[in-house]
Amino acid sequence: MSSQSRAWGILGGTFDPIHLAHLQLAECALKELELDKIIFMPAAVPPHKMNKNITDEKHRLQMTKLAAGYNSRFEVSDMELNMKGASYTARTLEILKNRHDRLVFILGADSYMALETWYKPEIIMSNAELACACRDNVTYDILAERSRQYALRYGAVTHILRMPYTHISSTGIRKLIQNGCDASSYLPPKVYNYIRENRLYEKI
Repeated sequence: MSSQSRAWGILGGTFDPIHLAHLQLAECALKELELDKIIFMPAAVPPHKMNKNITDEKHRLQMTKLAAGYNSRFEVSDMELNMKGASYTARTLEILKNRHDRLVFILGADSYMALETWYKPEIIMSNAELACACRDNVTYDILAERSRQYALRYGAVTHILRMPYTHISSTGIRKLIQNGCDASSYLPPKVYNYIRENRLYEKI
């Protein structure tokens, strides 16, 4: 990671699997917020998914690299995968903030709405600006109201991105594949081929 970058967007997640909506979110943030780079950061063991079945990190990391490879301003970091224990965004952003002047933490609408339930949300919001986009069940007005609350409680700065609503989710994609359905329209071709070659998400 270079300390010369002026503004970095951090897009974290389980990426199980990474899909087209993740890439669309990254592209939208890159353009609207005039960021130098977007760093995709697969999480090792997200605290809210400790008891769930998560695909091996080597597959999630490789899928993320395949998905992000088309854009020279996209990078993939294994920083959280190399940390011991659960992945805490607060810890990650504290480390990165020491290296960069401006960080923007990019997250989905559902995660944004629940951010106060995360580990030390005050540290997250003090170390990075926030960026999110509407989803089919989370409208602009809902996000705007929550952003006002975060601003009052934590001094948070939120950017609501102008990205079209999306119904794509990793959970939905996994279910499609488990049921033997075609999920190719929701995934980058290289990721879809990787899933098929490695027989990920198929019923055992």
